[in-house]
Amino acid sequence: MIFSYTKLFNLSVIIPILSLVSNVSAADNLPNRPDFRLPFACGSVIEIKTYVGHNPDDKKMDMYRQGMPTGSPILAAADGYVHQEFYPGGIEIRHGNGWFTTYMHMSSHVPVGTTVKRGQQIGIMGNVGSPNYHLHHEQLYAPGLTDADNQHIVNPLIQGEGPIYLNPNNPLTRTSTNCSGGTTPPTTNKYWVDTFANASGYNTPGGSVTGTLNAGTNYVYCKVWGPQVGSGTSFNHWWLKTDLDVGPANQWVSAYYLARWGNDEAKDNNGVVIPNCP
Repeated sequence: MIFSYTKLFNLSVIIPILSLVSNVSAADNLPNRPDFRLPFACGSVIEIKTYVGHNPDDKKMDMYRQGMPTGSPILAAADGYVHQEFYPGGIEIRHGNGWFTTYMHMSSHVPVGTTVKRGQQIGIMGNVGSPNYHLHHEQLYAPGLTDADNQHIVNPLIQGEGPIYLNPNNPLTRTSTNCSGGTTPPTTNKYWVDTFANASGYNTPGGSVTGTLNAGTNYVYCKVWGPQVGSGTSFNHWWLKTDLDVGPANQWVSAYYLARWGNDEAKDNNGVVIPNCP
């Protein structure tokens, strides 16, 4: 996908807007479409919007998570391979049989070359290239090609519903069934880790500072992928949910401060991988 911000938001073409319909044409019955789910954690309530000039208005989706307007983990809608990244804050996943999905405006995301499973975290919802925090999401069909572009965007089919024709005047609200990968461990489980220095705590990964987690042995609950923190050749993209020594509970510190393991690793003192947050 050779993508430009100007191309993505070209306002020169405005097409007739349709509402969600049940009588789909043969062109909508595209073969081998994966079982795409909403790219948010199981049970999340998501508002799906479009606007006039989205180009194509009835296919491109802007998604907002109710109750978590910023910092929400973004999950893969289906199994695939991250084959491309592009501005603004976007990646494209190749799912096979001509199918692709894109995810945009993320504050951070997994690198090109990552193989993902449905429900695996691939990024953090952000506002890169946009005044508002949200996820721009697309389904694309380009049989015979290894890359997809704007002309390959199709009306989405999500969680068995659709194809959906989006209408700027009628946003949709749906609950995510992206529950693959087994039961998410409860966030009340504690994983004990050693931190080598006092670490600033944040309200969201890379957000506003809210306090401090002191150096020493501490517990954390779970992890999400977020902005990189590091120094020199040491770095980490994982962020850990914990209760601060100075400041409120359920805040975030960078896994960079773990005294053990290596770059982009997040394990407890016994070598157990800290689970992803729900």
